Amino acid sequence: MRATRGLERTGEQVVTTMHTMRRRIDIEMLRWQARLDAPASDRALPWVIAGVFGIVLALLAISRSRDLGLGPQVGYYLQAVHLMERGASPVISQLGLNVFAIQAAFVFWPVSWLARVLPTVETLLVLQSLAIAVAVVPLWRIARGPANLRVSGSAALVAAYALHPSVHNLNLAGFHPEVFALPALLAAYLAGCRERWWTVGLLALVVVSTRADLGLAVAALGLLFVTEDRRTPGWVLAASGLMWFLVMAFVVQPMFGDGSYPHVAAFAHYGDGVLGVVLGMLSDPIGLLGDLVDRSSFDKMLLLVAPVLFLPLVRPRYIVTLIPLLALYLIADVADDGLGNPQQDVPALVFVFIAATYALMRIGARGISRVLVDRRVLMVLVLTASVFFIRDAASSPYEQPWSWGSRDSVDVARIAATNWVGADATVLASPVVFPLVAERETALVLDLDGSAISGSARLDGIDVLVFDSDTSGWSRSRIRVFEDDLIDRGFRLRFDSEGVRVWWRRPGSG
Repeated sequence: MRATRGLERTGEQVVTTMHTMRRRIDIEMLRWQARLDAPASDRALPWVIAGVFGIVLALLAISRSRDLGLGPQVGYYLQAVHLMERGASPVISQLGLNVFAIQAAFVFWPVSWLARVLPTVETLLVLQSLAIAVAVVPLWRIARGPANLRVSGSAALVAAYALHPSVHNLNLAGFHPEVFALPALLAAYLAGCRERWWTVGLLALVVVSTRADLGLAVAALGLLFVTEDRRTPGWVLAASGLMWFLVMAFVVQPMFGDGSYPHVAAFAHYGDGVLGVVLGMLSDPIGLLGDLVDRSSFDKMLLLVAPVLFLPLVRPRYIVTLIPLLALYLIADVADDGLGNPQQDVPALVFVFIAATYALMRIGARGISRVLVDRRVLMVLVLTASVFFIRDAASSPYEQPWSWGSRDSVDVARIAATNWVGADATVLASPVVFPLVAERETALVLDLDGSAISGSARLDGIDVLVFDSDTSGWSRSRIRVFEDDLIDRGFRLRFDSEGVRVWWRRPGSG
């Protein structure tokens, strides 16, 4: 009997101790909450988070660049910087287009000046990482301002953003000027909520200068303001964004390019030319709907909204105005860069997180001064974002990012091979080697998807070919046929190490 009573007392003491500890933890958390809710802390905290996040992203991008894992796309902008530094027209030889004809990304012009003074690759990548990270600041201020969330809700949103797969894929997908629109578009919405319309106009100008079709994102932002009863500035912004897109797409970009809209080929399955594409869409609405809901489109939409716990669906009016631009991206036939073309996710990320912010405001409970969101909801939000980060992000732990930046013997051979390439030579290189030789007047990427014979069809006018058999995916017999063709065309082997070969012929002999 005494033993039973002793056990009961012990159990009661344990329960009391646990309740006391929990009460102390709750009190300590409330104290920290109060400290973080202070104006001084609220001003500094998002910048601290953005700074740490930017350093992490920059280190990841530079490490991936060091071990030659970024892919060939960054080489296009390296070539553009090289040509602009020499006063030449920045025509990307691989694409046959002026760099400003591709997306009318005029923000690249000031970026290129900085990249001329500092190491080019590192400058482009660090600026891109910082642009992604600094978007944390307006996102935090939207959560704390118009949405009136407490620090815990704002921190959960920022964590979900920092873990979002599209954010990390964008950071490691080469260099894309539209990244600078990410913080600008969020800041433009925040400025509109504060009725600072001149600031909105300047930020909208930054957005459209990163990519011409983001004029439709500015138009979507204007329509969002209309739904919030800011009608006059909203309609002005919507009309300005639409007009910018039309002028850039059908006047300015053709002037820099070959006289036509440079991306019309992405919609060639609907018809020829812009008018033919529009008529093709109108004449086949079922086929258009099929393209919008096919598997790849479903996967893209899932990857955008699922990591934030589908919260944008709670406040759909904050994302519905972006549907026209998102539909264009979904039906466009654009080659996958290996990461799902995350540059197209930039406007969607902005509207998704604005919607998620107001969704938390909707499901939360109003306290004395702030909206309180159940901590269990916030924990599930962060947990969901973490799961999708681990599953889909380019810097997932499964990709072992801690091992990036090291160079094996093949990487060393690739770098050594570039020492055999003259500064003025016309070069054709395997995709992994291309960024190493891109800073010249003419540099092309070897097409590894075609046959060996079709791959050699671009050899006319080429002085040097850098071939990496390790990443080609070609069989030995296919490589042998290709290299026999090189010898027949007058090429001679000058470097051979770890499967990396440099073939050279006298300039003008091709």
